[in-house]
Amino acid sequence: MNLDNLNLSILNELMHNSRITNTELGKKIGLTSPAVAERIKKMEEAGIIKSYSIDVDYEQLGINENVIIGIDIQYCNIPKFIEEVENINGVISVMKSTGDFCVIVQLIAKNMSKLEEVITKFSKHGNTSTFRILGTPYKSVPKVKDLK
Repeated sequence: MNLDNLNLSILNELMHNSRITNTELGKKIGLTSPAVAERIKKMEEAGIIKSYSIDVDYEQLGINENVIIGIDIQYCNIPKFIEEVENINGVISVMKSTGDFCVIVQLIAKNMSKLEEVITKFSKHGNTSTFRILGTPYKSVPKVKDLK
């Protein structure tokens, strides 16, 4: 799919606020609401827009542990690991990586004992290293125009 400047503008707006209405979005970029809706639909069908999400403050939900876990796992064992991870509550993402860890997992847990349970499960796949996220003092959504 060819992304023109209007499609890129739509993506930029949705990345900053996925709840913006098509009418509001259209006013910002100079299109009608139906034109915006059609462009969004085409980008969804092409797989450019994969999903919509929200940013949750986990502490407000009583979730006190937010960590990144690096796992030194043999690359050929990653599919089996991912199967197992799909049944573990609190896993936010699993990423393949270069460097010291072949897999990096972001995980939330209610407390330290729940976190320890998960780390124990992960450690059977390889050495783990856990990094506790203390806060996110800076968070940005890049403009897709700037990334091309």
